[in-house]
Amino acid sequence: MDHLVSVVIPCYNGARFLDEALISVLAQSHANKEVIVVDDGSTDNSAEIATRYPSVRYIRQRNAGVAAARNTGLRYSRGDYVVLLDQDDRLLPDALESNLRCLVDRPAYAFVFGDAQSIGDDGSLLPHRTSSPHEGNNHYLSLLRGNYIWTPGVVMYRRGIRDGLLQFDTKAEPSDDFELNLRIARQYPVYHNNTVVLEYRMHGTNTGRRHAVMLRAGLTVVRNQRRWVQHDRRGKQALADGLRFIENYYGNLLISQMAADIRNNQNWRQTCAGLQVLLRYTPHLLVRRALRKAVRPRAADKATLPWLRR
Repeated sequence: MDHLVSVVIPCYNGARFLDEALISVLAQSHANKEVIVVDDGSTDNSAEIATRYPSVRYIRQRNAGVAAARNTGLRYSRGDYVVLLDQDDRLLPDALESNLRCLVDRPAYAFVFGDAQSIGDDGSLLPHRTSSPHEGNNHYLSLLRGNYIWTPGVVMYRRGIRDGLLQFDTKAEPSDDFELNLRIARQYPVYHNNTVVLEYRMHGTNTGRRHAVMLRAGLTVVRNQRRWVQHDRRGKQALADGLRFIENYYGNLLISQMAADIRNNQNWRQTCAGLQVLLRYTPHLLVRRALRKAVRPRAADKATLPWLRR
């Protein structure tokens, strides 16, 4: 397979892990590739790291966010197939070849995605791998229920889909990759390559730790799908399930983080911002948590009222 694959790495102050990401791409078994690093206004030495490699194309832009950086990389890339790798993740050696084979064998499919293995700060393996609970070939409904494509780097996109479709929505950031995958899966078949193709790094600065931002963005992306499923019973149910999942997952993480910050008398500005997001996007979750705590029996009550221990 001699197809050109473009690997775009958006980077913002990513010097800590960028070298490992680049080495993982350059070491791919698939030889015909181009590597583009889009520096989104970094203030660290990301530029120095990226320019160490003569075969890597380095593009710098003013800070505009990861979605804009991904779009810049797409504009400058030339491959018929494209991978968007985050600056802190690592491709496994056969990742490009494995995903490319799936797409070449399925010319009607718009993208393929593999699985990811979690790693720690130091690159050590963690006991967590993605699974893809999809319903047969209907990945649109499955993705509505929950985003099981952890990170853009597991995906290989075919550039030849409808003009303008392969474009990240900057308003959907940091769920712009989720929004893109939903938009494509709604119109084209996509394929799950049941192979680990990427190591996903878990660390304190991951976007996933920004619970308020992820709650707002995830709910907005899924709610925007309503017009596409309003006349489809299964679609409406999938959307409702997806909203409930995002509310419970990120909402409860946010409430727990806010409670910890209040107990420790810290991060008051962040706590106030989180409260505003909860009140606007999922106020009923606050009510449920408050009621649950209000009716939870105290230890002293359990000691004096035997029926509470049943």
